[in-house]
Amino acid sequence: MLGVLKELKSWVKVSRRSSDHVSVDTLVSALHHRITFAMLLICCALLTSRQYFGDPILCIQDSSDDDAAIPNNVLNTYCFVTSSYTVVGPTGETWQGQGDAQRRHAYYQWMPFVLFLQSLLFASPHAAWCNWEGGLVRGSLMGLKDEVHGPNRDKLRTLARYFAARLHTFHIWAAGFYVCQLLNLLNVVINMFFTDKLLGGNFYEYGLQLRQYDLQTLERSPTDVVFPKLTKCLFRKYGPSGTIQIHDALCVMALNVVNEKIFMVLWYWFALLALVSGLALLWRLLILGLLVCASAHSHSFMSVLAQRALGTPVTLDPVYLSPVTQRLDCGDWLFLQLLGANMGTRVYREFMEQLVQAMEQAKQSDLQPLWNS
Repeated sequence: MLGVLKELKSWVKVSRRSSDHVSVDTLVSALHHRITFAMLLICCALLTSRQYFGDPILCIQDSSDDDAAIPNNVLNTYCFVTSSYTVVGPTGETWQGQGDAQRRHAYYQWMPFVLFLQSLLFASPHAAWCNWEGGLVRGSLMGLKDEVHGPNRDKLRTLARYFAARLHTFHIWAAGFYVCQLLNLLNVVINMFFTDKLLGGNFYEYGLQLRQYDLQTLERSPTDVVFPKLTKCLFRKYGPSGTIQIHDALCVMALNVVNEKIFMVLWYWFALLALVSGLALLWRLLILGLLVCASAHSHSFMSVLAQRALGTPVTLDPVYLSPVTQRLDCGDWLFLQLLGANMGTRVYREFMEQLVQAMEQAKQSDLQPLWNS
């Protein structure tokens, strides 16, 4: 197991961040491309580790003639490829025996591939945003240190002038961020949909049914229906007389003991992730509404809330910062928020003061008469 996890270490970043690390994502995004990505890779590795759980399927047959018996390796391979089944009785319960209706189980053939594909899907929005962002935040913060004296103050002044000069030019850049945030939410919903299709429409209510079974309001455990431990398989071949002989085999699905735990965890995690992603998207929309109100009323309570959402230092007067918040749009707000998230408190305070001065100077230069130029 240590060898498997060591191989996964190259896929998942578990090292401590360096002092010059620049983050361009949010905590919710990290839940997708870090936590969920790692969880799905670990689950995929567990399902492919036969030394811990044995073969995915082991079948036995009841044959009185040893010569007519099917070799075990052939029978196991055939039942794994063609999928086994359980018999549904008149009351709807799944059992091993005789019956008219059959419920086939072919999902175990695709489990490792589906989990690996899901891990790539959860990492793709963040990868797309990093490519779209293009290193703008890192380049803007290059050379800055956690101090406000000497050359560092000059760099902050230059960055503030750059921000004031590029005001209202980050629309397309910020649009990529909001699209990737929306993709995070859609990604969870789409993965839940395809997982439900893979499990024959039994994933949406899987966690709820487990809870009902624990409360003894459900007679049969959903794990016995979705992930049965015993299944049947029919092997047909021609006998010595030329007639078709049917070999009825009983198959033990040892790997379903792991599958039921994996998808129980994934059900709760996907539900939590969808809720958190939806709330994060609503929070982004609320921030945009606050910015609209702040630009119209610079001295209102909405302006104060918008400044706090930006992470501006509480020691700075909101009226003093109004030249900044009054002129920001969604792209400027995102760029300023990412800059503040990667600065120390003292550096960010100094930067905001320099930004206020830069915007005041830009506003005065815009009001100068044309004949003075």
